[in-house]
Amino acid sequence: MAQKKDYLKELIQHIDIKKHNVVQLVEAMEHMAFSARDLNRASKIYDMMIKDTNCGIILTLAGSIFSAGLKKVVYDMIMNDMVDAIVSTGAIIVDQDFFEALGFKHYKGTKFVDDNELRDLHID
Repeated sequence: MAQKKDYLKELIQHIDIKKHNVVQLVEAMEHMAFSARDLNRASKIYDMMIKDTNCGIILTLAGSIFSAGLKKVVYDMIMNDMVDAIVSTGAIIVDQDFFEALGFKHYKGTKFVDDNELRDLHID
């Protein structure tokens, strides 16, 4: 049977969005379809919101975004006054961010593993 260390090898790395300029990519998505065009439209709306001094921006968070590597993006949005308030599920704040602050880590996984083996090793 595998050991815990056999699964917990590759750490999730939080992306530093400041190292990437995605503006041209998102602008090009205007001429695409489905979610790509939606992302372009959302970026335009968000840009208008930032420029409007009477507009309050509420960032809503749900899902496994911090454990997936997006914590620094949210941090940078806060530090650069890009949001006025945050509404979040408790799982993001407690299960993901708080536990990382205590020194726990998130790791890359695979769907090609027996769930019973992971449970036996106390990996979720």
